[in-house]
Amino acid sequence: MKNSNINLINKPMMIDAAQFDALSNIEWIEAENFGLTYNIYNRVAIIPIHGLLTKRTELLAPIFGTTSYEEIYNAISQALKDVDVNSILLDIDSPGGEVSGLFDLVDFIYQSRNIKPIYSVANDHAFSAAYAIASATSKIFVNRTSGVGSVGVIATHVDVSEADKKDGIKFTTVFAGSKKNNLSPHEPISDEAVSDLQNEVDRLYEMFVETVSRNRNLSAEQIKATQAATYFAENSVAIGLADELISSEKMFEKIITFGGKMNELEKYKADVLEISKLCKLAHAENKIAKFIEEDLTPDQVKNALLEMQSQKESKEIISAIYQKDEKPENPVLAAARKRNN
Repeated sequence: MKNSNINLINKPMMIDAAQFDALSNIEWIEAENFGLTYNIYNRVAIIPIHGLLTKRTELLAPIFGTTSYEEIYNAISQALKDVDVNSILLDIDSPGGEVSGLFDLVDFIYQSRNIKPIYSVANDHAFSAAYAIASATSKIFVNRTSGVGSVGVIATHVDVSEADKKDGIKFTTVFAGSKKNNLSPHEPISDEAVSDLQNEVDRLYEMFVETVSRNRNLSAEQIKATQAATYFAENSVAIGLADELISSEKMFEKIITFGGKMNELEKYKADVLEISKLCKLAHAENKIAKFIEEDLTPDQVKNALLEMQSQKESKEIISAIYQKDEKPENPVLAAARKRNN
């Protein structure tokens, strides 16, 4: 079912201005939620984020595809749980899109990068809302033709009242509430409506700036100084909106290597915690450092503690770790048995 391009007007958008003009003149077609899948390359989940960004899944016909924030959230959530995935790469080529739903997704990505490394590559454009998403990742890569930035908000009101007159169409609107009809496309926009729309654009702009400031560790003044401009290749790195100009091959080498190391580190941390827990249960905290130094696994530590108990190598160890169905001998009965012998 076709929808009017009213979807793109009368509300603030985070999208590159040139793309906004082109997209606002194209019809929308509703589509089924096809879902967003990812490919795995050497344990790196590659999630495509292409075309116009929307809160929910839609398809922009006939040329432009869309990606929804719901799809991106679901794909990242799945990749975080996937045992075959060490790292996540967001492959971004988007002019930006809707504001609604964006900031929740950005916060989710920002928090999730502590679970698994999440990277992004502008391939070739990551503008406005798409840049907000990229900014939340651990690192932003660009290539020689990549563009990033456009940290700004835009809204357009289209007045078709003159066209209505030429077509012999007259609209009569009945409404309650003085501002209810403020952004009607069939009437010239009032000064009050312009002021209200500007206030909302300014509010969202401040949110955008604060979010990128947090994500990229840049000051709000530095971000505002870009004046929502776009930056390409080495210029994007120089201004701090991207981290590295790199070829695809070298980018994957870095991600794969670091992802593997992070996976090993997480496993090592889990082993250390388990070793500490076993030693505390056995009242052998003084052995923790020794076992870690010897690079023992938790199972090896458990066996070592049991062996130490059975051989009574340390009078200080009172083990709480026993083999399955095995119970400690009552110390009173043990003493009596010894005297009888």
